[in-house]
Amino acid sequence: MMFFSIGMPSRLSEWCDAVIARLAMSRFGTVEHAALNTLEELASALLRTQASHLVACSRQPVVRLQTEIVQGKRPFLVAVGDPRAALRNLAERGSYDVAGATRAVASSCATVLSLTRAPAALVVSNGNAGDAIAIAAAIADHFEIPTSRSEVSKIVSELRDVGVTLDSEDDSTWCDGLGEREQAIINGALLPYLPYLQLDAGLDPIVWEPELFFTSKHPPTEVLTPASEPVDITGRPRFLVYGPFINLPPGSWQANVVVGLSAETAGMSFMVEVFAGRRLSHTQVEPSGAQIIEVNLQFMIDDSVDQPLQIRIANERAAFDGRLALGYVTMASQTAIPPATRDRLTAALRK
Repeated sequence: MMFFSIGMPSRLSEWCDAVIARLAMSRFGTVEHAALNTLEELASALLRTQASHLVACSRQPVVRLQTEIVQGKRPFLVAVGDPRAALRNLAERGSYDVAGATRAVASSCATVLSLTRAPAALVVSNGNAGDAIAIAAAIADHFEIPTSRSEVSKIVSELRDVGVTLDSEDDSTWCDGLGEREQAIINGALLPYLPYLQLDAGLDPIVWEPELFFTSKHPPTEVLTPASEPVDITGRPRFLVYGPFINLPPGSWQANVVVGLSAETAGMSFMVEVFAGRRLSHTQVEPSGAQIIEVNLQFMIDDSVDQPLQIRIANERAAFDGRLALGYVTMASQTAIPPATRDRLTAALRK
């Protein structure tokens, strides 16, 4: 049997992973954990496991995997909470800087937003230590794992003894202690999800600051350079700016890309595209001189998208001088065109 535990990279998600594994082990025998986000990783985990049961721990499942989970109609768990708790969890472990942690958590937010509405989902939110037994009991009921209150209490106690607990600290205060640019990165990419997750409100536009993107230098270097400063376009045609490698929820979207161009770029041609394993949308920009422009791109995220999203800006021919600076990128969810309208227009164009 497989148990899906989905959520942000937070202590809450890790606690849920551990609770599911302990519950399953107490009743069904051997259990293994597997971190996976794609159908290919799922297939590999199933082929390699020697255990009779598998806890699939997924932090950024791609849209195709999300669809299969929902259509399977089997119980699964979604751990939600303040995205800043997940960011703090990653940042304090030292394996991520603020920009890297923001990318990871933002991709998880998109997943959580999509799956919390599924009928088979058990949505678990953070609470204080006194809620742990009740939450663990609800998990057992949802996955139909026979257990008693005393067994649940014992599992929660054993996990607490090894430091696996619910995290109820104030993560907004932790973020307040960061620098101005770090707060801008976090607030733009993560906070638009917070009202939606807590109040079932609409999703405000998401802002991706330039520090989340990368630049390409000429000649190429092995070190990734954040797009926080203008990039010298001198050299061969290449992607000057790319990133941020963040997932978005399924649906229709509009990207607004704000770019500054120096006077030396007059007469040049630039391509701006939305890319996720394949091109989703693109346009050309031909500056007449020094200017700041906003490029608008419409695109769709559907089941065929199985890679994080990029905005890429390329010079289409070699340049001898000039600079380009990324201001920011906003992502706004758009109302989808009704299926009836699509069908009517398709039929009309076939005549």
